[in-house]
Amino acid sequence: MTSTAQRSLIALALLAVMAATRSHHFASVLGPGDASLAAFFLGGLYLRRIGWLGLFLATAAVVDFAAIQSGVSSWCVTPGYVMLAPAYGALWLAGHLATGITRSAAGLLRGGLLLAGGTLAFFVASNAGFYFLSGYFSDLGVGEFALRVGTYLPAYLTQAFLYSGLGLALGLAADRARPRDAANA
Repeated sequence: MTSTAQRSLIALALLAVMAATRSHHFASVLGPGDASLAAFFLGGLYLRRIGWLGLFLATAAVVDFAAIQSGVSSWCVTPGYVMLAPAYGALWLAGHLATGITRSAAGLLRGGLLLAGGTLAFFVASNAGFYFLSGYFSDLGVGEFALRVGTYLPAYLTQAFLYSGLGLALGLAADRARPRDAANA
């Protein structure tokens, strides 16, 4: 069972990594891709409660706003931006459903399938929102748009799996390093 203090530390770590990699300024200096997908998946896995999801969504929006204020293009911030909430919610739900994934090889496979499904749901919801609500694509058919943005899906999956795998490994290491009380020994 994770205590309130542990959940707070987990949330702080996930939010810090998301903010550092989401803001284009830091990502261009440090080189890593955006860890937001993994942060939402791992948040659902470790934090579980929906209230945490609200904090993660608000943090993502604040980081985006700060990046735009520092000179990053606001081209992607359209009425379709609102679709990021259910898109990230899909990843949170996937993490929530992945409870116990590190207990067996079958659990890891199930977790991987949930992460892939959550990432795909995120990708479809966020891009559909951008296509239908941005006002940019009146001359571009849905099929052509899907073909164009589909080329980005492998990178989304790769980043989600790399960051989530790292987060799971760190979580397991922290769990194993935690002293056990005498009753559990």
